[in-house]
Amino acid sequence: MSGTVTLHAATLERLEVPIRATSDPTATAPDWSLTAPGATAPGSWTAGSWNGTWTGGRATAVSPTIGASGQLVVASGGTYRAWVRVTAGGEVAVWPVGAIRVP
Repeated sequence: MSGTVTLHAATLERLEVPIRATSDPTATAPDWSLTAPGATAPGSWTAGSWNGTWTGGRATAVSPTIGASGQLVVASGGTYRAWVRVTAGGEVAVWPVGAIRVP
């Protein structure tokens, strides 16, 4: 995921983000958050999962379900900033990874 993703409010799906890391982050689930577009940091987190394994310094973070009835809730007419938090090797990284628009 990068840039802006458009999702219908009735959808219930997961998004994926490639992660680069110097140590294997897959022992701990990546956390996800949605905020208003101008937010500088998320307030709450929801656990996602990994798609596959850490290979060559890369892994793929998978969001929890996103939608009107998802683990991360979106509403029609909303725009959200998506965030991922990854913990690995004693470090905690927090990244804004894109935007979600719900027409």
